[in-house]
Formats: sequence, C-alpha cells, structure tokens
Amino acid sequence: MLNFKAASGEPAKRTRTTQIRHDDRLAELIEHAALALAVDKSAFLRAAIEREATRVLDRQSRHTLTPEDAGIFAAALDAPPAPTPRALAAARNYRARVVDAD
Repeated sequence: MLNFKAASGEPAKRTRTTQIRHDDRLAELIEHAALALAVDKSAFLRAAIEREATRVLDRQSRHTLTPEDAGIFAAALDAPPAPTPRALAAARNYRARVVDAD
C-alpha cells in the first residue's frame, strides 16, 4: 500500500524537485492510478517512488542464496581449506611477538 503521509506525521517541507520525461502511456497510467486513489499526481508519485526506492534498497542490503549455493557454502564451512604457507608464517610471527593476547 502506498503511504501518503510523512513518516513523522508532520508533512515534510518539499523543497526539492525531480524531473522525468515519459510518454503518453505512462502519463495516462499515472493519472488513472492517482485518480483511483483520490490523490493528486504529485502525492501519488512521491509515494510510489518512496515505496520502490525502499524496496530496491532493502533487496540490495542482503543476499539470498539459491539452494545450490547454500549447499556449496555449507560444504565450504564444513571443510575449510588448509592454511597457506603465508598464513602459517603470519601465525608464527604473531606468536613470536605477542606474549599474552587476552
């Protein structure tokens, strides 16, 4: 559902503008949708843009593994690779320099 009220309950001061170019088909679609919800086009567009931007950012903030990828990931966790010579040398160097690492 589109949210036609500001999140704080108070209408935010609208000082910014964004211009887009679109065709007649999209113009009619916007007008019909705004009319169906009994709001003006600006209110409809603000709500629709906010909803879509939030959805995009939400989806981009996490990664969903496919079942195949999840199996590969779990197998990798169950069988970690052997440490490389460089990692072993770094561990030896660390133990030589650090006496007590609580």
